[in-house]
Amino acid sequence: MKLYNIHPYKKTFSWGEMYVISLGEEGRGRRLTLVPFQGDITNLEAENFQVGLTKKGFPKIITGQKSDGYIALLSGEGVYTRGTYGSVKIYSEDKDKIKIIAYGKGAYGIAGRIGEWYEFMVVVNPLYPVRFYVQPAGGEHKRERYYLVFLKDRVIEIKKEELNLFQEESGIDLTGEYIDLIELV
Repeated sequence: MKLYNIHPYKKTFSWGEMYVISLGEEGRGRRLTLVPFQGDITNLEAENFQVGLTKKGFPKIITGQKSDGYIALLSGEGVYTRGTYGSVKIYSEDKDKIKIIAYGKGAYGIAGRIGEWYEFMVVVNPLYPVRFYVQPAGGEHKRERYYLVFLKDRVIEIKKEELNLFQEESGIDLTGEYIDLIELV
């Protein structure tokens, strides 16, 4: 599978170092999830990444056979604003085309109660198109909402002002009902 928005980094632990992908944040009102990355760090453009399991049954990214689909990190992170909620939603007809493999939660304010946002690592199955709606924290007046459409050969980001043109040109409908991914966890 291809990677989308996956940025592994080397993290130092008391017992050694490991490449990981982090979701969310650590602290009160937050949830930090670290997903081990044991794939080929030198070629993140390859199409042979897969989700494996650790000995304890948690997800990790590994190098495997070339396959269709995506492993994607989708984030509702935005800007510090009181009372906002950053989320990622999926088109209701597409909910069976993905699998959530990990999620994390970030928050604003020392106690984590000013605003919050979620991040999800999902497997997008090759049943295209797969449509998401991203609402970054901070309110629409600070961070523009947008659609993500996963196709076999690319991922397209569509801004609201481009919505009608995209739908007319592509024939892909983006105006249906969306479900918040946190409801599918």
